[in-house]
Amino acid sequence: MSNMVYIEDSGQFNLERANKLLAGIGGGELLRNALYNALNRAGVKARKEAAAFASKEYMISSSGFKKHVKEKYHIHYGGGKISGGVVSCELSFAGSVIPLIEFRTRYSRDGGVNVSVKRGGGGNLDHAFIASLGGTNVYERLGKSRLPIERKYGPSAAHMMMDEHVDEQMEKTVVDTFNSRIEHEITRLLNGWGG
Repeated sequence: MSNMVYIEDSGQFNLERANKLLAGIGGGELLRNALYNALNRAGVKARKEAAAFASKEYMISSSGFKKHVKEKYHIHYGGGKISGGVVSCELSFAGSVIPLIEFRTRYSRDGGVNVSVKRGGGGNLDHAFIASLGGTNVYERLGKSRLPIERKYGPSAAHMMMDEHVDEQMEKTVVDTFNSRIEHEITRLLNGWGG
């Protein structure tokens, strides 16, 4: 499963300013470079902070999140003249469900298992136990007898990224970083510090 964090910005002041200042210079190439560089910085920052955002909402460490995520990153921008076009970066998160043991899992001497997947939640799992069967994890009996048993999992990284609070933080990071970086890119290109 995959989740797209898609940030679109097609009319904010900084984009209009970039279009006015750079569109007529170099056949639009400087504008494309400025947009690409600003979006790239925004996307890189959001990718770096994704694990921290997820661990604020879920009971998993940043390193635990990173271990199970596959991500792709792509930039879209509307060619030379941007006004009325689309400027966005797309972050795609995928990966399989994460073993439940990697979330906050506690067990008592009497065999009780308590798991918290999301902050502020959690509870005891009936018929659950911790065992090392091809790796330590939480297992649950499916009936009253010892067998069959089922290995238990939490959400995938993609599911965590679809959380409303995580998504909001990702969007804010991308937009804020883009808006600060586009000003820097405009100044840099107008002063001839790179193309």
